[in-house]
Amino acid sequence: MDKFEYEVATAIQELRISAHFKGYEFIKSAMCVLRDKPSAIHSIMGLYEIVAEHHGVTAKRVEGNIRNALQNAKSDFTTQKKVLGTNRELTNREFLATLNEVIKVKLAGAK
Repeated sequence: MDKFEYEVATAIQELRISAHFKGYEFIKSAMCVLRDKPSAIHSIMGLYEIVAEHHGVTAKRVEGNIRNALQNAKSDFTTQKKVLGTNRELTNREFLATLNEVIKVKLAGAK
């Protein structure tokens, strides 16, 4: 596990997204894709398709499982504000883009 993956896992855990949700693994995979190809966020279905291929499921399943994991997260808006810088409900795309940016900034500041 590299530093980026560690920061992703830490942030997801801080947001209290349960690891037993398939969306948890899909979020981690999507973040690794975004690390290597940030422009993938502009074609969210394309991003889902890459993650789906990796996990042997459909893009629709990836989308639904990420949404389910986010909706069932046990974090409150205060924690979300601390981790992501916003306390409003985010779409999947907004969540992934925001989390990616937060982690990139955090890692850039650590250098």
